[in-house]
Amino acid sequence: MDFLLYGPDLELRDKALDRIKKEVLGAVDAARLDFESLDSNKLSAEKLKIALYALPGIAPCRLVHLYRAEKLVKENLELILAFLQAEHSHAVLVLEAEEWDARAKMRSDVSRLLKLTGTEAPSVDSVFKLMDVAAAGNGVGALRGLSNLFGNDEDPARLLGGMVWAWSNNVKRRISPDVYKKGLLVLQEADIALKRSHFPEREHVLEVAVVKLSLLVKPLKA
Repeated sequence: MDFLLYGPDLELRDKALDRIKKEVLGAVDAARLDFESLDSNKLSAEKLKIALYALPGIAPCRLVHLYRAEKLVKENLELILAFLQAEHSHAVLVLEAEEWDARAKMRSDVSRLLKLTGTEAPSVDSVFKLMDVAAAGNGVGALRGLSNLFGNDEDPARLLGGMVWAWSNNVKRRISPDVYKKGLLVLQEADIALKRSHFPEREHVLEVAVVKLSLLVKPLKA
């Protein structure tokens, strides 16, 4: 059984990976010798092929972990698809990604051969968690979280104040100065729109803002 771990919550993905390591490898020595973790960004096809087809040393099979799997290029996705479609009792593959666009043909084919785990979206029960999700570039998750907060009768003006605080204190240290400044402008525009009622529904102001903030951080992952 091979796995795909994805979602904005790094801690959740780490816990899922730890569970898989214990199930597949067991002993400490095996975990050290038969576990290989590779960055998918700029990973060469030759290095990937060696990792996928190397034989285990101690454990019944190896565990190959590819993190930042959203960066996998077409050639490597083709190698992974061939590996998954063939008999491979010597190794278990774990793909880990902050985001995984299963609409793309190659990624869709790969996804169908993997067990999805550790992908639960973080519970967004506060504006600070909402901003963590937006700062991870997860616009869809941020919109869902915002909808939950609106369902709790949170006032848009109060939410916006929390968003500004979180962007200036929690998110600032994770992003570039340029992105931080652009985000402040987005929040400033939202504040003006709220005060002047530029949108038919006040909630739409924040929806537009969280989408813009989520899109701002995406170039950092390129």
